[in-house]
Amino acid sequence: MTLKPVQLTLSVEDVTDILHIAVDQDPLRALNFVKTVLAKKVEKALQRH
Repeated sequence: MTLKPVQLTLSVEDVTDILHIAVDQDPLRALNFVKTVLAKKVEKALQRH
């Protein structure tokens, strides 16, 4: 997989989760969000031609 810059679209739910994570400072919730939401979106963006 070739790495390149990507732009991601976040849903309202994603944005809400990010803001809650920032306020709560919950590292496990943050890691889970990265794995289940952000990583999947990045992988999908990198597969597009």
